[in-house]
Order: sequence, then structure tokens, then C-alpha cells
Amino acid sequence: MRRREFIKFLGGATATWPIAARAQSTDRVRAIGVLATCAETDPNLVTFRSRLRSRLQELGWTDAKLRIATRVAEDGQSVRTSAAELVTLAPDAILSTTSTTARALLDATSTIPIISAVLGDPIALGFTRSMSRPTGNITGFTTFNDTVASKRLEMLREMMGSMTKAALIWAPVNPQQVLLAKQTEEAATGLGIELLSLPLNSADDIAPALVRAGIAQVQAIVVAADPLTVANARAIIDGCTARGLPSMHTFVFETRSGALMSYGADLSENYRLAAGYIDQILRGAKVADLPFQEPTRLTLSINLGTARSLRIAVPPSLLARADEVIE
Repeated sequence: MRRREFIKFLGGATATWPIAARAQSTDRVRAIGVLATCAETDPNLVTFRSRLRSRLQELGWTDAKLRIATRVAEDGQSVRTSAAELVTLAPDAILSTTSTTARALLDATSTIPIISAVLGDPIALGFTRSMSRPTGNITGFTTFNDTVASKRLEMLREMMGSMTKAALIWAPVNPQQVLLAKQTEEAATGLGIELLSLPLNSADDIAPALVRAGIAQVQAIVVAADPLTVANARAIIDGCTARGLPSMHTFVFETRSGALMSYGADLSENYRLAAGYIDQILRGAKVADLPFQEPTRLTLSINLGTARSLRIAVPPSLLARADEVIE
């Protein structure tokens, strides 16, 4: 895939900052970096960055006081290159947007504070030895808890009435996805469900993966959240619908786009909270004093229009638990 990068201040600032400004007192202009892995025009990324910037401004970090350099990279090599470039700029902190970007940033620096707005299990990923007191230079907000994988399968089975065979679409390049794939396999075994693994390395793998799912006669698909699957959510959703396959995704915006169900954290809230941690770092806090936080609330959304097209009668028990029902 062709590497695409852009440097953009959230709302219009430049991506470099004077060395003299970095050497000033506590009143100096501060600088942060942002590393993302998705299309630069992705509307969700635009929304989340807007939430981040708005919260920073609420906390007093106006355009005159804070400069932000953003790198967006779309494959494994460019993520590593972009991480190294951000580190070279020597910002006061860097915002990470996925487990993949977190890994690249940690490989590039052991000193610059990293705040992750979206992260998997930081202990299992080797990023820290403690959730409550981070032992490295990274902290942030996870999008998981230990029950997510099993609950997604349980709710799919409840939706279907019965389910003995399902598939998991996931991205092996993302270290958290490897952990999630293992958790989902373990949950499926415990529930007596045969699980077909459908790893994606690029968008070109989506259509063949759905063909495999059809041949295997799976009854539903769980789509793990990765920049690759989120950026190509429309192709996955349309492909599932065309094959009559119910799909369980992670984020509400995917259900609004036509997925049958989603169950996961509110990313907008994660970015707002990440802005708070950045504020504390810029005011002198240490990473070790900012604990990793798991989501306090996971959102279940159901698309009734998709259910009708798939001829699925949504159980009242699921409707009663849904946080958002899309007509």
C-alpha cells in the first residue's frame, strides 16, 4: 500500500515548533505529537481529533499555547517511520491512537510521555507491569475488559437463537488483535462454538475472507476493531449483508453504518479523557502517577433495519439491554 502522510495541526497550526520555544520556562509554547493509523480523511478520526482539541482548549491550551504535529500512516513500516519522526521533533508528549502506534512509539522512545487514547491490555502487551502505576513511559485508556470477547459471542448467539459456528475477522499486525483472537477462541471453546479465524493483512483480503466464511457455513461474524477493519467497515458490512451473515462490531458508528450489532467503548470519550492526561503531563505530572483506565461503560447498539433484512427477530431481552436501537 502506498504510504501517505500528512502533517496537520488540529484546526490549522503548524507541525514544527521553534527550538527556542522549547527551551523557555513553564510559560513556553508546548508541543505534542499525534500518531494515527487510518486514512487521513477518515471521518471518525476527524471527529475524535476534534473532541481532543476541544477538550484541550477547555483546559486552557489554546492555539497560542499548544502546537500539535500529526502523522497518519497506513501500514506497518510507515507507522514505525512516522513514530521515529515524531520522536525527532522532541514534543512534550505524544498521543497514540491504537495498540499498533503505541508499540511503534515505545520502540522509538523510552523517555517522551505517551498517552494512548485507544489501547488493548497494556500488561499482556508488555507495556507496563502495573495498571495503577505505569512502569514505563506510556499510560492511557483501554477499550477492553476481560469479558468482552465472550459477551460478544453470547449476544450473537442470543440474537440468533442458537449458534454453533462463527468467524472472527481480525488484523494480525495489531498486537492487541493477537490477544483478542486468542481470547475469542477461548470464549468460543467455552461456549461450544466452532470459530473460524479470518486474518486480514490488507483490504484486499476482505472479499476472500467472506468467501471462506460462506464456504464454511458460519452463522455469524465477529469483526475485531482495528484501523484496517474500521476504515473498511462499509465493505465488510455490505459483504456480510449480501451473504446473509449477522455481524458483531465494536463501535456504535459501525452499527449506524449498517452492521447488525456493536458492543464496545465510546472512543469519543476516550479522546476526551486522553486530553485530560495530556493536560496533566504538560503541567508537570509524571506518567507513573496517571493510571491506565479501563472503560467504565461498554455500549450495545442494535440495527433493527439490518435485523429485518436478515430476517432476524431481535429478542426482547437484547432490546432491553441495548443502549442504542437504530430503526
